[in-house]
Amino acid sequence: MAIACAVVAVVPDMDVAGRAFGVSSESLLGHRGISHSIAAAAAIALLGSAMLRGRYRWSLSLPCLFLSALSHGLTDMLTDGGKGIALLWPVSGDRIFAPFRPIEVSPILLRGFENGKLPLVLASELIWLIAPALLFALLVRWLGSPHIDLDKGQS
Repeated sequence: MAIACAVVAVVPDMDVAGRAFGVSSESLLGHRGISHSIAAAAAIALLGSAMLRGRYRWSLSLPCLFLSALSHGLTDMLTDGGKGIALLWPVSGDRIFAPFRPIEVSPILLRGFENGKLPLVLASELIWLIAPALLFALLVRWLGSPHIDLDKGQS
């Protein structure tokens, strides 16, 4: 399940493929558009859960995959660059950011790292994403909460 959650967490960035077909980043079909919305996270989770049917319980796979897919757009809202996220599409096509934007934006397709920005991006992601995720995982492990086997439910 962890691999499936990691895969769906990066699916929203598949929108960069649109550039090869002339899709503008200003378009809702462009980068950080529709694919980063709550609606897209729900669709990705439904599709992923259907693909995992029989391996994992729907009641566990669907919310896990939804939160994983949604995390991408929510995280991108915390970056200090770009056009914002079409988080509320189809209700609104407006692109929005979080009020607090501490994460250094990474260049699309790794272009732009030649100007020495790579250490800044990596440090920012370490501080604001990786370290908190590791601390959370360690806390959950340390608390020793009841083990949940995603194949069979609680044990």
